[in-house]
Amino acid sequence: MAFQDFSMQLSPELQEAIAQIAKRQGISPEEFIVQTLTEKIGSLRWPVSTSSTSQTGLKEKEGILVFETESLDRIDFNALIAQSREERVWEQMGR
Repeated sequence: MAFQDFSMQLSPELQEAIAQIAKRQGISPEEFIVQTLTEKIGSLRWPVSTSSTSQTGLKEKEGILVFETESLDRIDFNALIAQSREERVWEQMGR
């Protein structure tokens, strides 16, 4: 069944929220609705697999979005913590 003329009634609050978001994105409210529905329908048709990774490294694992990065072995976390503590001491002394 194809919709040739589809209309629906939205609450004034929802209309205002759509208008504000669309304005921030520089698009019409109608275009925002179409984009939003297209994204939602796409996600329902082709759900993200827990084993698939997108080009951005973002994937879903057990209902949680995970961003894969390079190895963090080269980062000296002790040095980062020490530096953070030093900065905090200097900030407190400046008050």
